[in-house]
Amino acid sequence: MGSKKIQAVLEWALALVLIFFVVKDSSYLNYYHLSPIKAHEQSERTFYYGPSEIIEEFDFGDIRIYLAKYKDWFSANTVTKYAGVFWQPGSHVNGFKIEEEEDISYTWSSSKINEELMLMKYYGIVTNPKIDKVELDVTVGYVWDEEVPEDDIETLSESLDDHRMFLFHWNENEDNYLALALRGLDEKGNIIYEENLR
Repeated sequence: MGSKKIQAVLEWALALVLIFFVVKDSSYLNYYHLSPIKAHEQSERTFYYGPSEIIEEFDFGDIRIYLAKYKDWFSANTVTKYAGVFWQPGSHVNGFKIEEEEDISYTWSSSKINEELMLMKYYGIVTNPKIDKVELDVTVGYVWDEEVPEDDIETLSESLDDHRMFLFHWNENEDNYLALALRGLDEKGNIIYEENLR
C-alpha cells in the first residue's frame, strides 16, 4: 500500500474517531432518549435528585407521569415524546418532603405540554394508615373568592394502593377546574382529613 493510501486511511480513521466523540457527547443525544424511563432518569440527574424508586407509571401515549419516592421525598415527574420517536425530560422532577406528622403530604403543578394540553396535577402521599381514599373537590366557572353552590362541585376520587400515593390530573384547556378541597376518608367513608384549598 502506498504512502498516500496509508495517509488517506489514517485521515478517514481520525475523522471517524472525531465524529464518534462529537456524536457521543452531543447534547442532543444526551437530552433525547428512545425510552421514557431513560428520559425520566436524565431529568433526575439534571436536577441532582434521585435515583428515585418509581412507584407507579401513568401512560398517556405521548406523555408519561412517574409517581416516585426518593428517601423522604415524593415526586410526579413528566416526560414527553418528541418527534414521534424520542422521549425528553419534562417538568416537576423535584421532590417534596413527606411530612410524617401530617395525614397527607401533597402539592400541585401545571405544565404547558403543547397548544392542546395544559397538564394540571394534584399529587401526594398519605401517611395516616386510617385513610383509605382521597377526594378532591373541583368546580368550573368560578374564581377563588366566589361562593360555589353544592350543585356546581364535582368530586374526583382515588382509592389508595399499598404505595399510598395519589395523582389527580386533567387538561386545563378542556377542564379548567378550580380545586376547592382535599379530603382523606377511611374505609367506611368517614372524613379523617380535610383541607380547604382556597
